[in-house]
Amino acid sequence: MRILLADDHPMISTAIEALLRGTEFEIAGMASTGEQAIQKVEELKPDILLLDLQMPGGTGMDVLRRVRSNGSRLKIVLLTAAIDDASLLEAKSLRVQGMVLKNSDPAYLLECLEKVSVGARWIDPELGVRAKELAETLGDREAHALSPRERQLISLVRKGLRNRDVAEQLGVTEGTIKVYLHALFEKLGVSSRTELAIRADEFLTGSFLKS
Repeated sequence: MRILLADDHPMISTAIEALLRGTEFEIAGMASTGEQAIQKVEELKPDILLLDLQMPGGTGMDVLRRVRSNGSRLKIVLLTAAIDDASLLEAKSLRVQGMVLKNSDPAYLLECLEKVSVGARWIDPELGVRAKELAETLGDREAHALSPRERQLISLVRKGLRNRDVAEQLGVTEGTIKVYLHALFEKLGVSSRTELAIRADEFLTGSFLKS
């Protein structure tokens, strides 16, 4: 199982390389910046991308968004010292297969990679507890509340703008807009841009949350 390791800390990279020695996992390449990670995903076609969240030249979340915007089903495991609530929720929505904290037992990383390699998902126990507590705290109402970016996206769709035009307005790629729209359709329970535009006022005023 070929792994691309994207982490800008040499000591971490060396430790992971040593940890994986003698296992079924092979380090096929390394990247120390976000740009390098994206480039090497294209070049090496790894089975798993082991991705640090904090890197120069594009964070791990930037890389995750870019990879998913291209429609890639590459298995991605986030490796991080810390992750905020928003990124935790976004990472789950972007279908990461694994999340491991750097201060966890090294055995957790091996367990995660083994699970991910066979198509399962694995999240660090500490992050799992946080995600569950976050979901319980937010409840259905907050889980469906719109972020500023989502509200902006709905407003632009209501104006009849094409994905390309919306991408230019928001400063992202057209592929990223497709990912955003797909997630928004699922979140709001709509099936098309037309339905989203028709119900835009309802979503923007939050009346869809009231019962």
